[in-house]
Amino acid sequence: MPDKEDKTTGEGGAAGEPTRSKLWTPDGEPDLRGPGPEECEPDEADSEEMRQQIEEALEQLSIAQYLLDMSIELASLAYLKMGIPPDVNAKFKDMEQARLAIDAVDALVQVLSDRIPEEAVNALTGTVDNLKMNFAKES
Repeated sequence: MPDKEDKTTGEGGAAGEPTRSKLWTPDGEPDLRGPGPEECEPDEADSEEMRQQIEEALEQLSIAQYLLDMSIELASLAYLKMGIPPDVNAKFKDMEQARLAIDAVDALVQVLSDRIPEEAVNALTGTVDNLKMNFAKES
């Protein structure tokens, strides 16, 4: 014989949300959400699997690809620091910061020119030329 009677109504929140029970307990309604992050400790198998995934990612990491990605991010920041487009980024305008970002992208093009595909070099060179042109207009 159960010592508590389940009186769940089936009414609840949106899909995927736990329903609230009308089950009486001495401490009030039970928390149906489950343990929080601080209550969940990864077991050793999870930690080992994560370590192996990180090692595999590091083995596949190409510094040239990383620098290419970084140069694209720097180009985006250069536009932001030039305040382009003005209706969105005017408040971020700082031409010295933009100049530094453009110079860094330009240097990365030189470093990467023989380490990445020619199409990527051409695209990055075009981006640097465009950044320089926009910098001259905004100065």
